[in-house]
Amino acid sequence: MKTVKTFLETSFQNVRSSARTKVLHQVILDEVLKAYPEWKKFTWVFEYKMRRDGFEGTFDIDIAGFSFPEENELKDPLKPGGKTLEVAILCKAINSNVNKNIKNYANTTIGEAARLMYAPMRPQTKVFFISYLPRVAPRFNTKGEVVGFDDVVGAKTRTKVDKILRWQYGYNLNNPDSRLVETLDLYYNIADVYEKQTKADFNDIIVEDLDYMCAQE
Repeated sequence: MKTVKTFLETSFQNVRSSARTKVLHQVILDEVLKAYPEWKKFTWVFEYKMRRDGFEGTFDIDIAGFSFPEENELKDPLKPGGKTLEVAILCKAINSNVNKNIKNYANTTIGEAARLMYAPMRPQTKVFFISYLPRVAPRFNTKGEVVGFDDVVGAKTRTKVDKILRWQYGYNLNNPDSRLVETLDLYYNIADVYEKQTKADFNDIIVEDLDYMCAQE
């Protein structure tokens, strides 16, 4: 069974493939349910298309968790009506050329939060933005050569969106300790990162000092 760690070890391969995305969603959901075991009662769907978001368009949610009234025995989240969207999780596993896009990622997070939180079927428990990032990430040129390295943690400390999201959306009324919209950045090290010279050198990496959402058994 794939874990976050084994996913990251080959995450530089086929970065735009649907197969990679499916594995990412599954391993993140596995970690989320370890950290939030009370969410196991929800019915989970990958790549759920919200029919109407806050912009009056559709919106694709990476991982969506639903609850149902007791009288709804089918518990089919793909059918209209009779369900409540509880949790929306948006995932990323960015591993190269991070810093040049970091402000765009922040703007996207704020915009996507608005699209979800102002939707008619807004999430009732949490909107969760979860990202896995190397602490030091390579920068590649168009030939696939390493031309430098990004201090991702440093760039992230200069691009904080959690305070803005807290001001905009506050806390869950049913759980005052839980923010309605939250970001979580989880970091890891790439072993011998400074010795690698091409994109091909990153096809299989050794992952070290990986952050987890909760303590590992």
